[in-house]
Amino acid sequence: MELICVFIIFLVDLSSIMLATGHTDPPTDVRIDIIDNTAIISWMIPSNQAVMWSRIQLNDSKDDNVFLDSRKPYKDIPFPYSSFEIANLKMCSEYYVGVKFIGQDGNSEYTIQTFWMTNTTFTAEIHESVTLSWRTSLTELFSVIAPMGVIYMVEFDSNIISNTGGTKFKFDVKTLDVSTINITVSTVTKADAGLYRSSQNYYRDMNNNGCCVLVVTTTPENPVLTIDHKHPFVNDNITFTCTATVQRWPRYIPSNISYQFFGITRGYINNNKLILNKLTKSDKDIAISCQATDDLGKVSNMSESIILDPYYGPDNVLVKPDYTVINVTEGTVLGPIHCTADCNPKCIFNWKFRRTKNLALVNSYQNLTVVDIQKNQAGIYRCSVIHPYDKKIRSKTDIVVNVQYSSQIRELWLSDKIENNEWSNAKIYSFNEVVNLKIKLSIESNPDPQLVLSTSLITFPPLRYTKKGIDFLSELPSLRCEDSGNYTIQAFNGINYGDTRSVNLMIYCKPRNVILDLKKIGTKLNRTEDIVMQIVSFPKPTVEWTRTTGFIWMVQKDKYDYRYRIYSAINIESEDDFGEYGIRVCNRFGCIVENITVSFEDGIGAVTKEYIGMFAAGITTLVVGLIVLIPGTIFVIRKYLMNI
Repeated sequence: MELICVFIIFLVDLSSIMLATGHTDPPTDVRIDIIDNTAIISWMIPSNQAVMWSRIQLNDSKDDNVFLDSRKPYKDIPFPYSSFEIANLKMCSEYYVGVKFIGQDGNSEYTIQTFWMTNTTFTAEIHESVTLSWRTSLTELFSVIAPMGVIYMVEFDSNIISNTGGTKFKFDVKTLDVSTINITVSTVTKADAGLYRSSQNYYRDMNNNGCCVLVVTTTPENPVLTIDHKHPFVNDNITFTCTATVQRWPRYIPSNISYQFFGITRGYINNNKLILNKLTKSDKDIAISCQATDDLGKVSNMSESIILDPYYGPDNVLVKPDYTVINVTEGTVLGPIHCTADCNPKCIFNWKFRRTKNLALVNSYQNLTVVDIQKNQAGIYRCSVIHPYDKKIRSKTDIVVNVQYSSQIRELWLSDKIENNEWSNAKIYSFNEVVNLKIKLSIESNPDPQLVLSTSLITFPPLRYTKKGIDFLSELPSLRCEDSGNYTIQAFNGINYGDTRSVNLMIYCKPRNVILDLKKIGTKLNRTEDIVMQIVSFPKPTVEWTRTTGFIWMVQKDKYDYRYRIYSAINIESEDDFGEYGIRVCNRFGCIVENITVSFEDGIGAVTKEYIGMFAAGITTLVVGLIVLIPGTIFVIRKYLMNI
């Protein structure tokens, strides 16, 4: 049992309202503080209401108006004031106070509170026993009245007559001090709560003389702990709210509950709220609970715990293997590439592919695998990670997939021009050896290839080139006409065998590289001297003497198109036939002249020289001394020099 001399008594009955014409919400949290014979009325004004005035109306237990103004039974309090004092109220009397709002949007309904004017209040927990006491100036002919009826009556000569049976109320019927009321209420229930008074008239509340109020209460019920974020994230500020109620009769009466929170040492408490700033990952699995204590020191049970499980992520989005660029050969398998992220709970993973500007979904798994990858599947692959409870929270990482494939020559162009927009896939090319031949290849290749020029006899160093898109521009090495023949151009990047193109290069040149057996010939009259020379020329040259000899030239192709043997003779019939002879060799690219000198010489011994030649194609008869050519036959040309 607790005795509180000054107590706030208010009884909320939102169903007891007076009809108003407006739509403004009625007042809430109306409180009455009793100090001596003054009632201090206070209330809450909601911030979202356009309240202009608060109107207070007071009625006594007979429902008579109590005039709060000299002329009106109500008082209008201008906004923002929200309290009003009513003095000189009759002690131990029952009153009804009504408060309503007058606003721009109309008037609210009245909120009605019932209270008793007393400074003596006793509080007992339900099922406990409590002793009530107060004093009265009455000495005879009065009744002691409980909320349920008369407990006892005091007659003449202070004789106490009990009006109740059983053991509910205990009092001293033999007391000589009837002005001091002492009553013990056993095993209180909510029906026992209310006004206990001494009065000469049971039905006239205003004639009470001495009283007290019994408040029956319960221990705070099990508190309910809530959190303002259903799924809080790391770095969020969160608020826990602990709510508990205490049942008090005759009506629900605020009990000034205080709260404690358990399970975490940081944060700050504001009334029934625990505020945590900036959740961290380390807060995971912390169990938070609360407990309520009322103004009587009664402690509730512990609430159910809320276990912190702060959401976070996606953080640290990584791929394994740890690539930023991946080279993969066409036709093989890309992956598996595993994407990971720090998330709570597990995030949503999407692999997307971007070849140009747009992203296309590949799959919705953590792993990326592409079987038999093709060159058109090269590009950026993105692992996009999304938090399942907030799709706006996402992160990503990109990898570049470079699909490598064997070189393929699509077009080939050869020319002595610097640039040409035309393509030619001809197999035979002819050009002058004095020019530098340009080559342009259209090649699909990744990585870029080596370009190698080769023949059956020689392989040149790789060609240097410039690249423009898939066009590769280069310049062939300097080639001479004796380099004419079949060439292979290979594009190779290390994947498979690459690609090749074969061309036949016909390289023109004017006659050169003349080889004469003898440039000075000693002989005698009436002798014939055979002349044999070798020469490089393409195309086939023509040969003529620069002076009349009476002999013609035979031009025979050697093994290669660009090399020739040339045969003729000089007949020494007179001294005029001695001297210098010029030999002019020409083709359409130019001419050269070679000179030989024939001189008279005594004592020439017999010297034999053999000249071996292969003659093919057709039947040719050449009258040059004793030389006769027949197809397919090897002849030995013998020269006899007679001793003089």
